[in-house]
Amino acid sequence: MNRKSLIFMILALLLGVGLGVAGTIGVQKYLLKAPDQSTATASVQKKAGVLLPIGEFTVNLQGGAFLKTTITVEVTDVKAEEHLKEKDAFLKDRVNSVLSNKSLADVQTMDKREKLREELISKLNEVAENKVTDVLFVSFVYQ
Repeated sequence: MNRKSLIFMILALLLGVGLGVAGTIGVQKYLLKAPDQSTATASVQKKAGVLLPIGEFTVNLQGGAFLKTTITVEVTDVKAEEHLKEKDAFLKDRVNSVLSNKSLADVQTMDKREKLREELISKLNEVAENKVTDVLFVSFVYQ
């Protein structure tokens, strides 16, 4: 390979990298715009409750797959947090019962995960006396 073709290949490579970077920045800036300031302010104004880690769960799903997830719940206040720490075993039992009755298809999509979140909130509130306001999946791995 002669020197002229080597320089040409290097310039072509640099041009390709430059176009790739510029394209990525353009897509992020113009197509994937950040939400308006008013939307961001509205979401910040929502008062978050107290977060209570429930733990890590590894369960066999129906049909032979498994799910490993770490769950934290949002509770209404510090008093509710203290009350639920005493009922930790009951909360974990409810989570295990709900998760082990699911199939892989029940956890794969975002819509199904939202239904799972709602079901967990409902089941946990049976023990928590309606003090659980949200369920957060800190990690979520299935196979």
